Order: sequence, then structure tokens, then C-alpha cells
Amino acid sequence: MILIEVAKIEDAKGIRDVLEASFPTPAEADLVDAIVASEHYLPELALVAKDGAEVIGYSLLSECFVGEERILVLAPVAVKPEWQSRGIGAQLIEAGIAKAKNTNYSCISVLGHEIYYPRFGFELAKNYQIAAPFEVPDVNFMVYPLAERIPSGVVRYPASFDVV
Repeated sequence: MILIEVAKIEDAKGIRDVLEASFPTPAEADLVDAIVASEHYLPELALVAKDGAEVIGYSLLSECFVGEERILVLAPVAVKPEWQSRGIGAQLIEAGIAKAKNTNYSCISVLGHEIYYPRFGFELAKNYQIAAPFEVPDVNFMVYPLAERIPSGVVRYPASFDVV
């Protein structure tokens, strides 16, 4: 049985293993290290998927900004290749959204696949007058609204994102 839970300090090696196995370079793993070391890390929104004691998936919601307002960013979501296509990434995303609903953040931003993320309730960011700070197709930059009032403007990522 797969268990989704808040990541613990002792999961760090397993998380790095998942990220290095899931992406072509260690950039995502380095990004997570930088976020975890920053003031924008929210430990209660870092989730792992486990099969027994083995970390097989990971998702992270951390802070970014629209203007001066803090919002959440979903990055990364990863599942070990041998565990993909079993709904584990979906479980991680749904659990993260459920936890985010119990915060005071107004929305979650994501840069992701235009078919995958809308099924969880993500909508085009441009519909909320939110823009990415770099060139990206509109269909790939989305937000999940958590509040009635959502700020508009350009997303600003913390310095920890400079590693990617």
C-alpha cells in the first residue's frame, strides 16, 4: 500500500534519489535542496509517497510571489520511473492541494503539462491576469485558486529557483 505523508528529515536521501531518477539532470534535486534551505520552504507542504520505508514519489509546494503577495508554487512533482503511471503523482498533487486549502495562500501556480494539471482544477493563469516571468506557452502556466481574491501580475520566484 502506498502511503502519502509529510516528508521528514530522514527522507532527504530518498527524495534526492527520486528526483535524480525522474529528471535528466540533478537540477530539480538541487532546486529542492535550495528551497529547503530557504525561508520559503513550508515543511508541512513537502510530501512523500512511500512503499514501506522506500520513498517512491515527492511533491513540494513552496512560496513564490505575485507582486508582494505570497502564493504557492508546485515544483517539483516526481515519481520514480518504475512507479510511474500508477496514480502516485496524482495522489501527491491531490494531497498537496488538500493541505494548501487549509492555509491562507490565495492560489497555487504551476508550470506543467496542459492536459495533466487541469484535471486537478488548475486553470490558465492568464485568466487571472497572472503571468510567468519568462516566455512560456499560456497553456503550460496555470493556477489553482484557493481563495476568492487572487492577486494579478507577474510571478516572482525566490532566489532558490535560480539554480534551475
